[in-house]
Amino acid sequence: MTNDRNHEDGGLRIRTIGRVFPGPCDDAMVIVEHVYEPDGVDACDCGAPTHDPGVVGLLVGHGEDSAAVTLFAEEALELANRLTRAASLVLESQEDCADMEREAARLAAEKRAS
Repeated sequence: MTNDRNHEDGGLRIRTIGRVFPGPCDDAMVIVEHVYEPDGVDACDCGAPTHDPGVVGLLVGHGEDSAAVTLFAEEALELANRLTRAASLVLESQEDCADMEREAARLAAEKRAS
């Protein structure tokens, strides 16, 4: 899901990349956005035009209590990596523990067969 809109301040564009509404509360949300200059050009300190790819906007909130942050691409990827790792740990902890007796019996049967 992607939609573009102009930022209230004028020059910036905001492309919503995704929205997640976690938990049972209807007003809890996480929004990921690409915030950029519409022509992709910005002026550097020297006054010459430079390419500006934009930043990643992240909005996390619950009703009136929300926080927004902008991240460079590298920071956003590091955060995504950490979220992926944390989710993997949660999913791993939900897996059934190995049945040690069954595994021992399986290994013994394999040794006898070979």
